[in-house]
Amino acid sequence: MRLLVRFLIPLAGVALVAGCGGSTGGTASSSSGTASSAAVDHSADTAAVTRVWQTFFSKDTPISQKEALLENGATTMKPAVQAFAADPRVGQVSATVQKVDFPAPNQADVTYQISLNGAVMMAGMAGKAVEVNGSWLVSDTTLCGLLQLAAAQAGGSTGAIPGCS
Repeated sequence: MRLLVRFLIPLAGVALVAGCGGSTGGTASSSSGTASSAAVDHSADTAAVTRVWQTFFSKDTPISQKEALLENGATTMKPAVQAFAADPRVGQVSATVQKVDFPAPNQADVTYQISLNGAVMMAGMAGKAVEVNGSWLVSDTTLCGLLQLAAAQAGGSTGAIPGCS
């Protein structure tokens, strides 16, 4: 766990590296095309995904709540969430959702930006949210990706991170 915390040191650097496509447009919701002729309204889902995403990445959110907002956060991802939330630099970082797309009914592609002390460090970052038992959660793959990028930026091993496969 101590090693994992050491990898979180360059969290701001992660924000610079983690952008992998996406747009830098304003907050908008869209749904992928479907064979159905009826339009699908995802406004409630977009609001839920945005709320979960911003709460998870908020410095004011307690670890126990972060665990509840992450896919597998109370089980296999618990060590990763605790290490992520324990790093003091996390208190300087916030996320703002820019766009949410729904490629499947229980999956969302999230385009977001990371700010460090209020200054945007990277816009157009790509992440995922999943709906589990009627609740939207930040995907565990999103946090694992951030942790792996942080490890690589720190020059450390990109080996196994507890909870991430």
